[in-house]
Amino acid sequence: MKLAVVTAVVLQFLAGCSHASLFVKPNRDPAVNTEVTTLWADDLRSHGRNGDWLLTRAYYATSDLIVIGTAGEDLSHASMYDATRGMVIEAVGSGVRETELDKFLARNHFVIVVRPSNMTAAEGDVALARARSKLGTPFDASGMFGLDNPDRFYCSELVYWASETEARSGRHERIVTPGNLMKYGEVVYWSGKRDDPQVVQLAHDRRVRSQGTTTATK
Repeated sequence: MKLAVVTAVVLQFLAGCSHASLFVKPNRDPAVNTEVTTLWADDLRSHGRNGDWLLTRAYYATSDLIVIGTAGEDLSHASMYDATRGMVIEAVGSGVRETELDKFLARNHFVIVVRPSNMTAAEGDVALARARSKLGTPFDASGMFGLDNPDRFYCSELVYWASETEARSGRHERIVTPGNLMKYGEVVYWSGKRDDPQVVQLAHDRRVRSQGTTTATK
């Protein structure tokens, strides 16, 4: 059953499928979504650093399949944060690419920032440089079946490989899923879910304060 689910995930990745998730939806009000995305982006700029892992749940049908087909937290994607440039490095169906932080967050229901165990800031810089060196590398569809291709990467494989040390060796695992990564680091930020009333209220209050500050300085 799980193999069939993973097969479906890979086929949809390769087909560039972008159907909406059946289980999680963004807020119906675009303005609220923008407020929440801005709140999260500001939080990441305050709490995140180079080399941190961003573990997320996106709004795509392929994300549903990944969550159903893998164990652990309801996570569908893993990527790496570039705090210096305000970018995210990720492996998707089209290959390894970088995406602007706000655009990345806008497509997700929540984000968990995990810092690899015992990773210093300097080691984070090194891990980020390794991930960045793979920009343009093709997606590793076979790796999702445990058939590793060293010249290709899937999402969690990329960030784990870039951050790998002897203390964080996952080579005994045939497949490294986004959920697997939780055990190799510590959570330094949890966004809450996009449709959580408390998250929406925090984002709204932040916007009101920002508008008030702008008005006061005129």
